[in-house]
Amino acid sequence: MKPLLLGIDWATLQAAGDTLILDIARDEVELDEDWDDGSGWLAALAPFRADLLAGDLRLFYLLWLGAVESDGLGDDEIEPMGGFGPLTGALGTFAEFFGIDPDLVEAAADHHEAAPATSPDAARAVIAAMTDREKTDLLTRLFDGEPHISAELRALVRTRLGVHYAGLSSGTRTAGELRSRARAIRLARDRVKAEKAAADRRRQAEDTEKARIAWIEAVARRGEGAWQEVEAEIERRNAAGYDKAASLLFDLRTTAEIRGTLAEFGQRLHGIRERHARKERFIERLTTMGESRQSL
Repeated sequence: MKPLLLGIDWATLQAAGDTLILDIARDEVELDEDWDDGSGWLAALAPFRADLLAGDLRLFYLLWLGAVESDGLGDDEIEPMGGFGPLTGALGTFAEFFGIDPDLVEAAADHHEAAPATSPDAARAVIAAMTDREKTDLLTRLFDGEPHISAELRALVRTRLGVHYAGLSSGTRTAGELRSRARAIRLARDRVKAEKAAADRRRQAEDTEKARIAWIEAVARRGEGAWQEVEAEIERRNAAGYDKAASLLFDLRTTAEIRGTLAEFGQRLHGIRERHARKERFIERLTTMGESRQSL
C-alpha cells in the first residue's frame, strides 16, 4: 500500500506489531464558515475501517488524487488502481472533508472496473473448507463482540476465491489525463451554469417586458381617464403626486409611440407644461424623468 502514498506528505503508514496505523493530517485545508468541530463527520467516515478490512483500498486512491491535485505527482504517473467508482457515501465524505478537488474525484470515478461478485454458494464452500480452528477463532471473536469480524471474514473469503476488491490492480490513466478530464468537467459545469444564468436573465427580461406591455395596454384602455389622473396627481402638489404624474406621462408617451400618435401626445404634454409652469418641483421632476428614460 505504500506506493499509493508516494508524493503525499499529509499521510503516513506505519506498522505497530500486527497493526497498520494510517495517519492522515492535511493542515492546509481552509475552513469555511460552515465548519464544525468534526462531530458531524464521524458517522459518515466510520465505515472506512470496515471497508479497508474487507479489502476496499479506494481510500488510498483518494490520497493519491490529493497528490495529483497538489502537483506532487507528474503528468506521466499511472493511476494506482484499475478502477475507482462508483463513489460511496464514505468516500465522498472523505474527499469533501480533506478538500480534494471534487472535479478530480468525478474524473477518477468516470471509469471503474466492476468488482467480481462473490456468490453465496462460493462463499459457503470456502467457509466449509476452513479448519475447525479457524472457525472456532472467528466465532469466538464474534461472540466477544469484535465490530469488524464480518468484514474480515468477507476479505478472507475473497482472498481464497482469488477475488480482488478495489485492490492494487494496474490502472491505465495518467495523472495528466485525470487533470485534463477534471478541467473539462469544471468547464462543462461552468458553461451550464453560465447558460442557466443567461436563460434566467432572458426570462426575467421577458417577464419584465410583458408586465410593462400589459401596464401600457391598461393605460391605453383608460383613454382620457389616464390624462385626468395626471392632472389630479399634479394638483396634489406634493412629491408623490408629481412623481406619479410624471411616470404616468412617460407611459402615455410609450403608448403614443406604439400607436403612432406622438404628435398628439406632444401637444397635450406642451399644454400641461404651460398650465403648470409655476409648479417648479413638478417641472423639475418631469425633466429629470425625461432625461433618465426618454424625452418628455
